[in-house]
Amino acid sequence: MTQDRRPATWKLLGGSLLLLIAMAMLASNESNVMTYRAAAARHGGVVVEATRKGPTKGNDGDMVRVTGTPSVTKPAVDPQFGIRANVPILWRVTEMFQWREIDYGGSVSYELQWVDHPVDSSIFKQRARHRNPSALPFGGGRYLAGDMQLDGFKLSPAIVSAMPGRTHVTPDFSTLQPNMAASFRVVKGTLMTSEDPSSPQLGDLRVSWRAAPLQEITLIARNRDGTLVPAEGVEDGPGFELQVGQHDVLDMQPDLPPRPWLPWLWRVLSLVLAVFGAYALLRGVAASSARRAGPVAALGVGIALICGLGGVMWITRRADLGGILLGVAVLALAVTAWRMYERNGAS
Repeated sequence: MTQDRRPATWKLLGGSLLLLIAMAMLASNESNVMTYRAAAARHGGVVVEATRKGPTKGNDGDMVRVTGTPSVTKPAVDPQFGIRANVPILWRVTEMFQWREIDYGGSVSYELQWVDHPVDSSIFKQRARHRNPSALPFGGGRYLAGDMQLDGFKLSPAIVSAMPGRTHVTPDFSTLQPNMAASFRVVKGTLMTSEDPSSPQLGDLRVSWRAAPLQEITLIARNRDGTLVPAEGVEDGPGFELQVGQHDVLDMQPDLPPRPWLPWLWRVLSLVLAVFGAYALLRGVAASSARRAGPVAALGVGIALICGLGGVMWITRRADLGGILLGVAVLALAVTAWRMYERNGAS
């Protein structure tokens, strides 16, 4: 009698152990996925790689990582001067030759310098002989490229405006507006109103331009119908990441935990173990009936167990996914019970 019960006991123990391993494997896998997704959500969501040039239906709405040197298809234009350049951002710097008061421990001196904003001379200690013009006739400016693309994606103005770097640029003055051409002369890549550029006078103007250079970058942003835009409502950062050079996701989002490795593989393995465990357990509990409906019952119990555990874990994070999994679990149990009842009843 004791020998006859040993196989059933080993099946019960083995089946229970396989079920516990399957549940632990699934719980660990889903916990890692949830932790990673929660961390990624602070930056807009899980990042996918743009595996081919340009956007696809598969990554529309996702955070995508693209790398390369952007191209400018519509240049940045300074309309007041008619200056244009194939750069992401074009800055106009307007300076006036003005008096500056320099105080060295109570000893005051005055120097004429190029300054990019009006210097209020009314507060000078010796203002009678060092009076500056009240204002610049026009100020500086910042102009974005009309259209930029990276790896087939169009870049939104918010991302273009974040392009890093600032270098001096010598524009093509052949497009200069006629009224500006009559007022300025070209001097070493700048425009000046000075009669003698080597000896500027009080109130003379100097206009130059700076630009964000075209360089290799890595960008993580939301794909919206082929345009990379900042993600909305993020907890950390402006909704996108932009760095010079090539970088992986962890370089750009260092607070992320390691990305879960092949989560679907672990889910499938958990299901396989659960099915084998359920099969062994059922054969140990009721050998005669389990032999007739063992594979079907084991499959149903395995699906119910894995989907049920997954549904309970996900229900508070994603109610839709959790609800679907719990529904599958209930359906699997119902079908399994009906099949076993039908076969046992028929016997």
